Amino acid sequence: MDFLTKNTFKVVGKLVSQDLKVGQRKDGKGGFISGNAVVVANLDGRDNEFEISFFTNQSTKDGKESQLFTSYSKLADLVGKKIEVTGDIRESRFWSSNASQMVSSQKLSGRFVRGVSETTADEGSFELGGFVVDVLKEKANKDGDIYRYDLTLGQANYKGDNMSRFVVHVNPADIEIKKGVEQYNVGQTVEVYGNLRFIVSKTEVEQKNEGGFGTPIIRTYVNKQHNFFITGGTAAIVDAAKGMYPSEVIRTLVGAYKARDTELMNAAKSSDSAPAVEEETKVSFRQNSLI
Repeated sequence: MDFLTKNTFKVVGKLVSQDLKVGQRKDGKGGFISGNAVVVANLDGRDNEFEISFFTNQSTKDGKESQLFTSYSKLADLVGKKIEVTGDIRESRFWSSNASQMVSSQKLSGRFVRGVSETTADEGSFELGGFVVDVLKEKANKDGDIYRYDLTLGQANYKGDNMSRFVVHVNPADIEIKKGVEQYNVGQTVEVYGNLRFIVSKTEVEQKNEGGFGTPIIRTYVNKQHNFFITGGTAAIVDAAKGMYPSEVIRTLVGAYKARDTELMNAAKSSDSAPAVEEETKVSFRQNSLI
C-alpha cells in the first residue's frame, strides 16, 4: 500500500556560491560528488538565503555515468547566474550532549538543477504530506509575543519501516490559514503547501569596556530564520487509495522512530551513564502529540 509521501521544494534565485567536490567511496565502488550551494532569492522585498545540499554517485546501478553527477560537476559554471533547484526536505536528527536531548533540523536536499533566464521570477515553495504528529502550537518570544505557529507532520521513509518528522509553520498574520490548520487532529493524514522564507539578519552590538580603556568592542550576531509558511492545505484524507496512514501503521512508524532515537542517544553516551529506556506508550488520537 502506498502512503502519502509528498515532499518537494522549488527554489529559483541567483547561485552565489557552491563547494561541491568529487570524492571516492570507501567501498571502492566508484566516485561521488557532494557539497552545498547557496541560492539567494528576493522574496517579499527581502533577500532569502537558501543553503541546499547535493549528493550523487558517479555511476548508476547499471554502470553508466549519472546525469546528476554530470550536472553537479558543472554547477561552478552557474555561479552568479539564476538557477532553478528542485528536491526534497530532509530531517537531520542527532543527540546533543550539551542539551541532553535529541535535536532535529530540516535541510533542503537538491536533486535537479538548471540554469534559467534572468527574467524568471524568484521563488521559494514547498509541498509536504503525511500524518499529524503534533497539532498547531504557538511559539512566543521572551516578551510573550507570538511569532509563529508550528504543525508537525510524520512521513514514512522509502522502505516504509521508519519515518521522518517535519515541522511546518503558520504566520500569525495569516488568520484564515491558522483557522484551517487548527481543524487538523493528531493522526490525520493531510497535505500542505506553502512558501519557504529563509532570512539571514545581522545585528551589531557595542560592548563597552567598563572600567577599562580603549574603544568599545563591536560584536556581530547572525540570526537565521528558516520558515516553512503554510499557504494552503487539504482536508483530512480518509481514503486509503489517496495515501491515508492507518492507525496501526502510524503506531509502527512512531515506534521505529523512537527506537532509532534511543540508538542514537546510546551511541553518543557512555554505556555507564546511559539511562534506562522508557517503555513505549500506546497511541491515542485524542492526544495532542504522537511523540
